[in-house]
Amino acid sequence: MTVRNPIHFAANPEIPSGVGCKSQNVLRALRLAVLFGALASTSCLAQDASNAAAGPVATVRMDHNTFIPGEITVVPGTTVTWVNSEAMPHTVVDSNKAFRSKALVKDASFSFTFATAGDYNYLCSIHPNMKGKVIVRAGAS
Repeated sequence: MTVRNPIHFAANPEIPSGVGCKSQNVLRALRLAVLFGALASTSCLAQDASNAAAGPVATVRMDHNTFIPGEITVVPGTTVTWVNSEAMPHTVVDSNKAFRSKALVKDASFSFTFATAGDYNYLCSIHPNMKGKVIVRAGAS
């Protein structure tokens, strides 16, 4: 491999320390900005709006140490999103380990898509008195 202009390589040992560092840092930052811009615009990394509403959705809020509503019935394929509406953190943990959220701070959310019919009892692992239930039934509305 022949290198015609070694000054363009950031790791070039021939560049004296401190000489052109500022301009190289600016060029490096510009290259990174272009790279990140290109990556963000690719379909594999950008959120596809058509996928966001691919199936039914439901929302459960966490407020006053309560899941609201405490019980919901949905059809298979429904994505349920839990949103913490209060200042204290909460979690969403299925009793049968089908799903588990991290600690959700105020306005944070956790989503899970229910593919299989059944009853899913869950609770907040920080406040075990907070309990809820998702019932998944074909033909439910």
